Amino acid sequence: MMEAEFSIRGLCFWISDFAAERSCTVTITECIPWRKKGGQALFEINGLEADIESAMSDVRARPEIVSLEVMESSEGRVVGSVAVRELWIIWAIVDCGCFLESAWSSGDNKVYFKVLSGSEGSLPNLIKTISSRGADIEINRIARAVDRPVVTRKQEKVLRLALERGFFDFPRKVTLEELALMSGMSTSTVAETIKRGERNILKSFFEKRR
Repeated sequence: MMEAEFSIRGLCFWISDFAAERSCTVTITECIPWRKKGGQALFEINGLEADIESAMSDVRARPEIVSLEVMESSEGRVVGSVAVRELWIIWAIVDCGCFLESAWSSGDNKVYFKVLSGSEGSLPNLIKTISSRGADIEINRIARAVDRPVVTRKQEKVLRLALERGFFDFPRKVTLEELALMSGMSTSTVAETIKRGERNILKSFFEKRR
């Protein structure tokens, strides 16, 4: 399995415009295809100096945004989910057999991507597909992914606690709210961490069975 990092300049994507306008960093932590052309994503914004409610209203007003939900917010930081009407880049990544690890923008009019290859030739196919769209792509790094942990330390901590306390039992023996109190996190953060950890475990399982 290979890992690649690349950037695209001038990509019509709300995170690059928002990061440039607000002088902050926007990171996409999860993104999946949605409906026929769009995408659904979890995002995190850091270094936001403007009023959060006003800033999120500006994003919601953009024509490509279908919906936006704020899951957690604190001074300068926002975690939420967004649905975008059209997002060809995530469809290209999936169609070429790759997996998006993360995407981010820090105000330089570029969107940076970290992807994992799936089948052999998936990365070259992805680069070719992106270039065929006339995108200004720059390859920053391609390397073999070696000994990658399936889940992050945070995900491991929360998943282990959830398993030990019976969150995955039927019926459940503990609620998300109770797990949040035990872990010292917000309910939305625990829910997001469990979801991402489960996805990583399932993705690793099915990759190994190819």
